Amino acid sequence: MKSGSFDFNLFRSIEVFVAIVETRHVTQAARMLGMTQSAASQHLKNLESALGVSLIDRNLRPIELTKAGIALHRRAVAILGEVEGLRTDARRVNAAPLPLLRIALLASIATTLAPALSVLARKNFGIPELSLFAGLATDHVALLRARRADLAVTSGELFEIEGLTRYPVMTEKFLLVTPKGFAGDVGDLVKLSKKLAFVRFSRETPVGLRVDQHLSRLRIEVPRAMEGDRSSVVMAPVAAGMGFAVLTPTLLIDGLAEGMEIDVHPLPFTSLSRNILLVARERELGNIPEAFADRTAEVLTNAISTRLPGLPPDCYTVDRPSSHD
Repeated sequence: MKSGSFDFNLFRSIEVFVAIVETRHVTQAARMLGMTQSAASQHLKNLESALGVSLIDRNLRPIELTKAGIALHRRAVAILGEVEGLRTDARRVNAAPLPLLRIALLASIATTLAPALSVLARKNFGIPELSLFAGLATDHVALLRARRADLAVTSGELFEIEGLTRYPVMTEKFLLVTPKGFAGDVGDLVKLSKKLAFVRFSRETPVGLRVDQHLSRLRIEVPRAMEGDRSSVVMAPVAAGMGFAVLTPTLLIDGLAEGMEIDVHPLPFTSLSRNILLVARERELGNIPEAFADRTAEVLTNAISTRLPGLPPDCYTVDRPSSHD
């Protein structure tokens, strides 16, 4: 950079660096930011060159930060937060209504929610543009922390981020999912695994980690056979008669919409559940978050009752969207 000037590409390089740190993978970071892997790698190299230090240890997988990288990450998150805060303040002052709303969604329900949330934004709040990000709960942490998302419909409390207000949407139980018409014993996962392969979410996903930890606590050891990082990927082998899975009602919606046929049963051991909630920054969007939480609960309830009409009512509970810290 020339003295007295500023390279605004540096902001993009910092943004790429933060995304790489949050995802621990260059490829995932590039996908999240809508660029190629080579472009993301070049941004990282440019940042290292501009600072004269190495930021990541390229000999380790997944990616680990150097001491310089750890120091920069703290500053980088603060810098991006300040820049996005400046943009948010500017558009709040100069634009009525809000010109753009960015929402991070769990990938398993993004397709279900997108049309209804788009209509809500335009008709009820006059927001002309909606930007949606579909991903895992871990992706939502990165998006919110760097202020690349205004809201998130997620499955984590995200306590690692300060200044959020949380709106409960739904509590749902995990279910045992088997091929349509499977007549075997579903009362013992170990015995079931001798008939069908256990298809599960990978350990890198919040759902996969949660299920693995629960089975470990109960001393249930089932061989790892197949795994995926999206609900429809996990569900497809089950629908094909190849395996069984442990999923929640909302994790089944996409696969059922695609025509996959399965049977669902209560878990044959101590129940496991997860919460879906909407999170937003405190006092930044007025009554928008509560309205979106309310609509999210309504849409998900309708989708579950339509796709799984025989599901016992205690498999999910809709929580009235009321804010709490």
